[in-house]
Amino acid sequence: MKQNLLILGTLLAIFCMFNAQMTLGQGVTTSSMNGTILDDAGEPVPGATVIAIHGPTGSQFGNVTNTLGIFTIRNMNVGGPYKISVSFVGFESQERDNVYLSLGQTSRQNFTVSESTTELAELVITAGSGVFDGNKNGAGTVVNEQKIGEMPTVARAIGDFARLTPQANVQEGNDGFSISIGGMNNRFNTIFIDGAVNNDVFGLAGSGTNGGQTGVTPISIDAIEQFQISVAPFDVRQSGFAGGAINAVTRSGSNEVEGSAYYFWRNQSLAGKTPTDNPLVDQVKLPDFTAKTYGVRLGGPIVKNKLFFFVSGEIQRDETPQPYDFADYRGDATQADLAALVSKLNGFGYDPGVFDNNTAFLDSDKLLVRLDWNINQNHKLSIRHSYTNVENLEAGRSTDNTIRFLNSSEFFPSTTNTTSVELKSTIGNDKANQLILGLTRVRDDRDPFGMDFPFVDIEDGDGTILFGSEEFSTANALDQNIFTITNNFEIFKGKHTITLGTHNEFYDVYNLFIAFNFGSYEYRRTNPIGASNLEDFLNDENSSFFIRNFSLQDDIVGDGSVAAADFNSMQLGFYVQDEIQVSDKLKLTAGIRVDIPIFDDTPVNDEFNNTTIPAIESFGYDLMGARTGQFIKTQFMVAPRVGFNYDVRGDQ
Repeated sequence: MKQNLLILGTLLAIFCMFNAQMTLGQGVTTSSMNGTILDDAGEPVPGATVIAIHGPTGSQFGNVTNTLGIFTIRNMNVGGPYKISVSFVGFESQERDNVYLSLGQTSRQNFTVSESTTELAELVITAGSGVFDGNKNGAGTVVNEQKIGEMPTVARAIGDFARLTPQANVQEGNDGFSISIGGMNNRFNTIFIDGAVNNDVFGLAGSGTNGGQTGVTPISIDAIEQFQISVAPFDVRQSGFAGGAINAVTRSGSNEVEGSAYYFWRNQSLAGKTPTDNPLVDQVKLPDFTAKTYGVRLGGPIVKNKLFFFVSGEIQRDETPQPYDFADYRGDATQADLAALVSKLNGFGYDPGVFDNNTAFLDSDKLLVRLDWNINQNHKLSIRHSYTNVENLEAGRSTDNTIRFLNSSEFFPSTTNTTSVELKSTIGNDKANQLILGLTRVRDDRDPFGMDFPFVDIEDGDGTILFGSEEFSTANALDQNIFTITNNFEIFKGKHTITLGTHNEFYDVYNLFIAFNFGSYEYRRTNPIGASNLEDFLNDENSSFFIRNFSLQDDIVGDGSVAAADFNSMQLGFYVQDEIQVSDKLKLTAGIRVDIPIFDDTPVNDEFNNTTIPAIESFGYDLMGARTGQFIKTQFMVAPRVGFNYDVRGDQ
């Protein structure tokens, strides 16, 4: 099946590139412009030439008016300023400066030209780009470069700017921002950067972005030129979401060498005090922490008006100590008891770490490189690659009723590489094409912190003592490869703009999850008062309960087992749309789109479905790995087992 998907993807890519006039497509990385050219009598001027020059790069976009005096220019760079010129034999040329374009929107630019023999005392031009412009394609918000620079942001994340959309509800959690649009779960959003998929398609991250389980943003905000948050667009090119679509385009180089360097720093002196609902308890300053973000960007020409580069780099270093006063602990153990516990674990060759200052950290490195090539007036190529690497330690902390050793924490490294290629073409005076290829490669590898060791939970009077490898991180890995092919072919005919398009996503997913892979043990006595669970552990007494999962396919403990969900899927989208520009204030849009999800064949585990679990104290049963037919075995016991002797790379 993998080979079939690869072959199909390759054929689609070749078909899109070499048969542009026959293919289908999607595009929310560009802007557009249309309008009508009339003479003094209000009659259309057919054959007039309209040229729009993008000031920063000198890129030219142009077309001529049809028999109705209508012109349409697609696949334009977002932002500006643009200089627009209109010319026709026998008429005075017209120019308009400082025109800016918004992502995914069409700017209405109408002109009235006079015969060259007529002397004009005054000329007033009004652009149809207001809030109620007939070209607006539905509810949504465009956040341009100026707003990005002006908006206050602490996290420097997409969520800070999504707040500008009235339909968006943005909340901050352990995984960064969670964005609910239109009342829908954040996992029903879709996120594209330069046309490449950047949302967590597997659906684990609360933020909905690649690498989001670490709390990091997928790309530096300083590298973004514009956002578009669409809620209910009247455009068949935008689909695949039930909440909202967040589209972003990155900055590009220009004819001027331009750059910036920045440094953001926060600590406890720049944050509020600890909140409290008790008016008798004074608020206190937060424990010492540091949050540092520094970066640089640079863009400019390689060949003026022809070839441009843009580079952005950002480093984030956040460190949050979590000091703990043992005097607040309500359990029975003393500091001497905990020292004896550490000595016992050292005898097993295991270091549990500290418990009184469990420092969390988030280290992130981001790099983005982009090239823009004006091949000629009709063809423009953009290539962008971004790299994000992050290491996050979600350090568990000790509390008044819990002693948690640092090496029982979750350690989460994640790496994302994304490449996007976009080719924008003008075909004659009445056709345009946009081809986008995107490849996203995500490697999430959740691990225990410290050495491999079983997880142990010891009841300690009114407290609990926890140490060992975090139970759900023992064998936990998620690898995702997402390949996207998008192509828009547009035909301009009179008042009609006809779009034929296809948007296709191909997924290759490997997900390994074997909880309790190193074993999990509980010491919870129901013996007479005065019995100590901690003493039981120190004296090699029996545990009261244990559980361990392991693969039946191999003897690998930890990452690397074949007992994983390893599957392919794809979603094919095909659509056609007709935009009818009835007047300056009215545009009718009619279209139809078909999306076809296709999943790899998955075996059925009849043995598991027909198995009756025996009612005995110690037993094992088989669990089928999702979509694979691979088997995982679980063993657990409710009666005490003999001894505590565990080889983490072997069996019990």
